Amino acid sequence: MKTLTRILVVATILLFCGCSFADPKPQSEDIAALRAIVNLPMEAKSARWEIFGTPDDSGWVPGPTDFHTLIAELEQGQDWFTSLKEPAREIFIVPEAARPWLTKEFRDLLDRNRNSTAILSSRANCRKYSTTVTRPGRQLVGVACNSSGKILVYLPLDSPSN
Repeated sequence: MKTLTRILVVATILLFCGCSFADPKPQSEDIAALRAIVNLPMEAKSARWEIFGTPDDSGWVPGPTDFHTLIAELEQGQDWFTSLKEPAREIFIVPEAARPWLTKEFRDLLDRNRNSTAILSSRANCRKYSTTVTRPGRQLVGVACNSSGKILVYLPLDSPSN
């Protein structure tokens, strides 16, 4: 019995040593690639963005992906955010939304509201953000938040109800 236990312990250690928990698809900084996916009316000096699935679609969780979400953090080239007037509406924040590469303020905002329906304009400088997918032009409604010249864009691309 002790031999079997030792084998199981060694096998478990080897299994986890060979696996990486790092994000398999790091964020992109390619603004042109982001603009090829969604229409962005703003000028941006820089961007970091990522599209990810929920549940995690990296292969660790078997089963279908229910949501795909686009998160982008943009550095404004011009003051675009003030043109957004409508407060953010209720929006579901997926559990994985607080991406590790986000600015701490945005990461904390998404982490505090993860896996819940939230009205982010009551918790931060956030507004409703509507845009379209470049092809076929389907309407997307999400939220944009402003902090220190940076804009967080949170766009649900699909969900089980779509």
